[in-house]
Amino acid sequence: MEICRHCGGGDWLVDSGVKCTPLACSVFYQRQKVQKELQGLSAVATGAHFYPRVFLLLLQGQVSIQDVRETSLRKGLVDLQNQLISKLRKRKCSNSNIVDVEEGITTIKDIVCRKKVLIILDDVDQKSQFDKLAGMRDCFGSGSRIIVTTRNKGVLDPLKVDKTYEPPMMEPRHSLELFCRHAFRRNSPPKDYDILSDEIVSTAAGLPLALEVIGSLLLDKGEDEWKELLAKLKKIPEEKVQEKLMISYEALNDQQKEIFLDIACLFNGEGKKYPFDMWDACEFCPRNGINVLVLRSLVKIQDDDKFWMHDQLRDLGREIVRKENRKDPGEHSRLWREEEVSYILESRMI
Repeated sequence: MEICRHCGGGDWLVDSGVKCTPLACSVFYQRQKVQKELQGLSAVATGAHFYPRVFLLLLQGQVSIQDVRETSLRKGLVDLQNQLISKLRKRKCSNSNIVDVEEGITTIKDIVCRKKVLIILDDVDQKSQFDKLAGMRDCFGSGSRIIVTTRNKGVLDPLKVDKTYEPPMMEPRHSLELFCRHAFRRNSPPKDYDILSDEIVSTAAGLPLALEVIGSLLLDKGEDEWKELLAKLKKIPEEKVQEKLMISYEALNDQQKEIFLDIACLFNGEGKKYPFDMWDACEFCPRNGINVLVLRSLVKIQDDDKFWMHDQLRDLGREIVRKENRKDPGEHSRLWREEEVSYILESRMI
């Protein structure tokens, strides 16, 4: 079982000169075993960069489950198990098929029994999530791989992992290029902005999401505004990522802030139609508001016309709402946890 730690970020730049990342090599590169399994295949490349693709060809199943932490919180472990089961079976599976966690564990065991599979679990934050989805390691076939991404190192200790991998920070040249793509819509800064760009990039500490959001905020801004933002960033400790992202949130107008918070708390991963109708009724000018959020890299619209927000931006929005009243969720402007909604409704009916 291979497990890595995920450093959240935006769109990473890919260096075409790199044939195999350390993670890919550690997870997939078993030279003797792969070469043995390749016997009988013709015209097979033997470079290290080819092994991940060969590994995938030899699998009997490959599954990626996104946003484990968020889905577990909002919909429960049974929903995650149903996702895993349906993808392993390669067909849609109604949530009514599996009704409790123990049934889900038994079904997953039956499906993966002695099969070589690849399972990727994204953003795990509790051991119980892993246990209920892929904890039955003795059932998996030889050569199976389970990859877990997490922002909580403490999750890894009780899992008895074979390997861990922490992605390095972006190299300075890649950081500058990513920043410039959003700040200037080109790969390098204009001559007049060379020094300012380097200084701002250094405050982001190689974090792709911060580079993307800060760069988008500075698009088409003048030198004085750049200097003002740089002064703010220098006051924020390197590890305080949310505070850096908060600068972009604070630059929104009131209507755009409301839309941002609605997506963070309620509509991440949801379609646009219902929220747009609601925002129209509130006179929030949603088309303009969404355009601004997209331009500033605070939200993306997926190909299926659904909202997608980076989990750190989502967490920022929810923390803003929590600060409205730390002690009483009933005073929050938005509620997204099922147990909180149920508790508040029941308490107010008494």
